[in-house]
Amino acid sequence: MEKIVQALEEIQEMNNVYGISNDLASKTLDEMKYAKVCTPVIGKFSSGKSALVNTILGYNGKLLKENITPETAVPAEIVYSEAEESVIVLENDGQSKEISLGEFRDYEADASKVKSVRLNLSNSFLEEIPDVMLVDMPGFESGYEVHNKAIDNYLPQSLAYIIAFPADDMIVRSSVGNILRELCLNDMPLCVVITKYDKRNDEFEMTFQKMKESLKRYVGERSIHYCRTSSFEGEVEELEEFLKEIQKESQQILAGKFAGAAKTIIENTENYLKTLLANSQLSESELAEQEEKLQRQLQGMETKFSREQGDFQLEISSCVQEIQDDVQRAMEAEESTLITMAMNNQSINEHLNNVVRRAVTVSVKKRFLSKVEKYLKRVAKCMNEESFGDVHISFHYDTKNLGQGITSSVVAVAAGILLGLPILGVVAAIAMKFFGNRKREEAKQEIRRKLQSEVFPEVLSEVGSGIEAAITEQMKLVNTSIEEEIKTQRETIEKAMSDVREQIEDENTRKEGLAADIERDLERIGGLKDGL
Repeated sequence: MEKIVQALEEIQEMNNVYGISNDLASKTLDEMKYAKVCTPVIGKFSSGKSALVNTILGYNGKLLKENITPETAVPAEIVYSEAEESVIVLENDGQSKEISLGEFRDYEADASKVKSVRLNLSNSFLEEIPDVMLVDMPGFESGYEVHNKAIDNYLPQSLAYIIAFPADDMIVRSSVGNILRELCLNDMPLCVVITKYDKRNDEFEMTFQKMKESLKRYVGERSIHYCRTSSFEGEVEELEEFLKEIQKESQQILAGKFAGAAKTIIENTENYLKTLLANSQLSESELAEQEEKLQRQLQGMETKFSREQGDFQLEISSCVQEIQDDVQRAMEAEESTLITMAMNNQSINEHLNNVVRRAVTVSVKKRFLSKVEKYLKRVAKCMNEESFGDVHISFHYDTKNLGQGITSSVVAVAAGILLGLPILGVVAAIAMKFFGNRKREEAKQEIRRKLQSEVFPEVLSEVGSGIEAAITEQMKLVNTSIEEEIKTQRETIEKAMSDVREQIEDENTRKEGLAADIERDLERIGGLKDGL
């Protein structure tokens, strides 16, 4: 990260000399300044999550409330701050307000209005992990919309998830198991923390072993880091060491995120200098010819890019249909379970939500992300096919981060639509209506018919429309980002040509001295790129 910062600051100095815009470099440096690696702490209510975080922070008085109700439970983001401590309350409508730590201790959030709170703390332990953002998540028994929030809002920016199990209740319930399964689909590192270790009984080791076996049902043979903690006895050393390890990895993770963007910014300045150098010895007539050729090449490149955009847009509908087919197969595979739940007067909503989420996650990664990667490669190829001499027009994208962002956004839309479907309550009503005066088999057949004729089709129709809209929106963002990078580089090249013309018209310009200055700066840029 330090190398990237130094490289961008040096490019800013160089850009100032040549009059090149520093907007993108400044924006990237600002993002780097506040970038954090997100590490959510999840688990059921009363699992000791908030007490665990309070113990890590080491405050004399409890900062995070413990044993709160679902209605007041919102994610609490905790980061280190060198400045004065404060709490920012972010509401669902995008508005925010600042309150003091004292006010926060008595503050009760309305989970229907507040999206999250961020605690900026000048804390001795947080100072050791300044690039890590801990997130104390609401317990899962508050409703499966919280499950969605824990995944969708934080997955794209997270390095690891911490899952809390109290020593006196180490049962792996489906509410936690389902989120573990989904995290594994996204290749997310996991740390299991045994809280309230002081409350363990004589059979702890045997129960602990059984819990590990239960976890395998959801995570398979995936490696899990285990920590044992006790807030009552102040024992959190194992978890603190785990967080310090995340801090060590965070610099590499964050550098990987910003290195590509920094390279594009550096190459933009490099393109300017190469264009300036290549044309500085031309006569005015030769320069005019070169300008005309350059414009034709740039227009040809943009035409090819536009064609690729149109061709890829045509692929989206067929891809959405493939995802819908995968969702349908997944729902049909769970039909017996859904019928049994309805017969037992259980809501099928949460289970169906988990089925759809998993199916969409797997299908988007399998069906769509591979197409996106091929599309981006085709776009890069169409840019490289136009010859601009030594000038290289490029765009930056991180396949892994892009894939996680697209997947979580699409899944969030699909799950959000599913939450609002009123038809899901009809199935349970059928069981209640017919169970008393019909045979169980007749009730099952009626529920099966309802699932197949109404529930599944409506879910597929609504979710399919949402998925297509979400995918289209995500690709619009990707294409807009590419267009902005190309526009910036095009403007820089055109500026170089304009600057050459001004220098040709200036009788006092010494071309030899200009060429020497440019070659020296190009050599500096080569060193910066090698350093990244």
